[in-house]
Amino acid sequence: MYSQENTNQKPAANSAGQTIKVVLIDDHEIVRQGLATMLQKEADICLVGDASDSSSGLDIIEKTNPDVVLLDIQLGNSDIDGFALAKKIKSKSPNRVVIMLTGFDSELYLTEALKSKVNGFILKEHPRLILACAIRMAYSGISIWDTKILYRALTNISKPKEEIADAPLVHKKFGTDLTDRERTILNLLAKGYSNKDIGQKLDYTQTTVKKYVYNCMKKLGVSNRTQLAILANNNGLQ
Repeated sequence: MYSQENTNQKPAANSAGQTIKVVLIDDHEIVRQGLATMLQKEADICLVGDASDSSSGLDIIEKTNPDVVLLDIQLGNSDIDGFALAKKIKSKSPNRVVIMLTGFDSELYLTEALKSKVNGFILKEHPRLILACAIRMAYSGISIWDTKILYRALTNISKPKEEIADAPLVHKKFGTDLTDRERTILNLLAKGYSNKDIGQKLDYTQTTVKKYVYNCMKKLGVSNRTQLAILANNNGLQ
């Protein structure tokens, strides 16, 4: 875990004398290290801490009182996902800036982010200057959203309900990168089976089922079981 307390370098400020304190929460160490290196090059942005899971993230937010939280959507080693964590952060400190980070080009994720009332949604693939600019703009009160995904999300929202019901939420190759076991579990999930029921039917532990469900979410770019079931049903996965 990175912390500003572990460095001898004092945070610099911008021309207005402000330093934006940032906390990063992401379950991939290489991502955290990469973003930390990127942000160190920005004179007015100071990464005061990072965490790999929701519990550690909440602790470091409490200790460092950051201005901005960069939050990954998928937190595989936590009991809750990034959206649920964002709601916790916002409920405790409504004015704290939360920006969702994701590697998935998914309008479902962006729609969920809008519902979570966060301050921004950006892809991890963006270069350092765009990420830094997003942090500065969100800190100054301007919400930051990936316009390409936002357009697709708003287009879906504006469609008549009957049109949405008939339209698959992903392309015709939906699920082709799933393993046979993942497809079997996703099919049962779509029929309303709980993790416990799936485990009993397939003779798996609930932990194993949870792992497969998480893998399906990661591959399909969704954040919860309900979205998985909707995708499976709308695309006729069998």
